[in-house]
Amino acid sequence: MNTAHEATHLATSRRLSRRVAILFVAVVTSTFSLAGLVIAPTAAHAATLTIDQCNDRNAGPGGATTAMTCEVTVVNTINGGTTSSTTTVTRTCLLDPCAPGNGTFTTSSVSLVTNVTQCNGSGNDAAHTTTCTVSITNNISADTPGASPVGTATINQCVGSSQGGGGSNTCDPLATTSGATVTQCNGSANGGGGTINCSVAPLSDVSPAIPITINQCNGTGNPGGSTVTCTVDIATTITPAATTSPSPSASAPASTGTGGTGGTGGTGGTGGTGGTGGTGGTGGNQVSQIPTGGVPAGDGSSGGTGTAGLLMLGGALVIAAGASAWFGKLAARKG
Repeated sequence: MNTAHEATHLATSRRLSRRVAILFVAVVTSTFSLAGLVIAPTAAHAATLTIDQCNDRNAGPGGATTAMTCEVTVVNTINGGTTSSTTTVTRTCLLDPCAPGNGTFTTSSVSLVTNVTQCNGSGNDAAHTTTCTVSITNNISADTPGASPVGTATINQCVGSSQGGGGSNTCDPLATTSGATVTQCNGSANGGGGTINCSVAPLSDVSPAIPITINQCNGTGNPGGSTVTCTVDIATTITPAATTSPSPSASAPASTGTGGTGGTGGTGGTGGTGGTGGTGGTGGNQVSQIPTGGVPAGDGSSGGTGTAGLLMLGGALVIAAGASAWFGKLAARKG
């Protein structure tokens, strides 16, 4: 009997222990959630984008290419952890249209455009003019990780180009750099009389926060008499860090007036009635400032752990302890 009773008591105790553990986890989890201590992971920067156009554009159903002009303009923005970009592309190819079509097109995205690849391996079917440009503006708030230092864009261009004789090479600069920011106009305009004129704006600069790579006009315009003109301009601006504007909150308690002194009673008479209390004065202008800074975008409202959160956590632990003791007593009585 004692053995059976002990086994029953042990099983009951185990069940109660499991219930206590479950209750403890539920209470603590709920408290952490309410106190803002369970924080969803901060959203990482959106994936980067690549612009890919006017590559390998040569003779089509309409015949040999007679002209090609392709442009890309990008504005990237990082502000307080939020990313966005606006891209405008323009394509004009003759006789056959560029893929996926001639025209000007503008798109917006929460992703950043970091790579542009265009006009590579094109215009090799017949002599004509190829003109391709890339213009990128990066606006980066100072609180962005890796925003600084901003450095000069590196260049690798016009290497092995205009080798056919009778043409001209006016690249500025003529540079060979491995892993450069801009790689363009290499192995191009090599036919007799070929002309190549490629450049990168002298003040082009980049930030580690938005690593730009541009690859264009390589292996392009090699039939004799072709002209290849390609340019790049990258402008990076570090903007002030995003802040939350102060919000004044007036707190002006009224001052207390002093009551009048009661009149002196005559001989044998009743004392005079005391004067009416003075009107409350105007309180001083007490304004409390809300600290600037705020919670970075993507973090939601749970920027930190406040006193209320700690108090709620303590309450959860007390509740869990009480529940454990109650279940323990219950188990003892059943035993």
